[in-house]
Amino acid sequence: MRQFLVYDLGGTFIKYALMDESGTVIEQSKVPSPTDNLDHLLDVMAEIAAGYKGSFEGAAVSMPGRIDTRKGIAYTGGAYRFIKDTPFAELLRERIGTDVVIANDGKCAAKAEVTYGALKDVENGAVIVLGTGTGGGIVLNHDVWMGQSGGAGELSALVCDLNKVAQHGFGMDNPGSVYAGFGSATGLVLCYAEAKGIPVPQAFETINGVTFFQAYDAGEEEAVKALETFGMNTAVGITSVQCVLDLERYAIGGGISARKEVTDSIRKGIDKLFSGSFTLPFSKPEIVTCTFGNDANLIGALSFYTSRKD
Repeated sequence: MRQFLVYDLGGTFIKYALMDESGTVIEQSKVPSPTDNLDHLLDVMAEIAAGYKGSFEGAAVSMPGRIDTRKGIAYTGGAYRFIKDTPFAELLRERIGTDVVIANDGKCAAKAEVTYGALKDVENGAVIVLGTGTGGGIVLNHDVWMGQSGGAGELSALVCDLNKVAQHGFGMDNPGSVYAGFGSATGLVLCYAEAKGIPVPQAFETINGVTFFQAYDAGEEEAVKALETFGMNTAVGITSVQCVLDLERYAIGGGISARKEVTDSIRKGIDKLFSGSFTLPFSKPEIVTCTFGNDANLIGALSFYTSRKD
């Protein structure tokens, strides 16, 4: 059985796994992410590879940023701010001595779902990853749509306030202007903070997913209302995408999607929007939860490697 080394570069940890060609994890672990400079990052990745020397025939990488998978170039790198127009696949190839394929992390999640998971039986759909921002990918004709520059499906920058963006641009420090501040775990925290009357700076010091769902499970009225508001906000963003692409199904991922109430709240928002608007010129999409959790990026990165056509 063919084996591959697969990396998932996150802002806090690098997850890595030795996997076979079917996507089965043989062994996996993680190390802290070096976010100080490129050489340090590549050194850590090479050290991981050295531990599996002779056990894999190629490497696949899921990473943040605008990534040209075909050319192997990382134009940006998210938390890895030192990455800019970097021939990342070639640099890693030189360090570990084997072929390398890189892809955007949201698109890796979409690739996993369309290949093996919640989008396997649909022609056109999307994955929305509810993280710090809004990740994900668009699936058209049963394949992940990359866009002309590798930037398709970057829903964090979907405009939510035309005036704010017109006046101040796309600065992500203004969570009310773009979808990253609504359809995300950040958006859920902000909804709860508003319901509780907690100022935004203080909210992020005292509220996270764990504390929110503790309040929700205790039946706290503000938490119940916050999840309802969050679901509707996220549904409005999905409808904005739907009016352009008219997709069949949206699969919801990210850490908070482990709670079924999250997908349920978004589905209820979609149902409410469409039940009150009989003249919408596009169809109501199906809302489901992603099949894969924390391993989605690893599975998708490997699928990008094994399905390439070059």
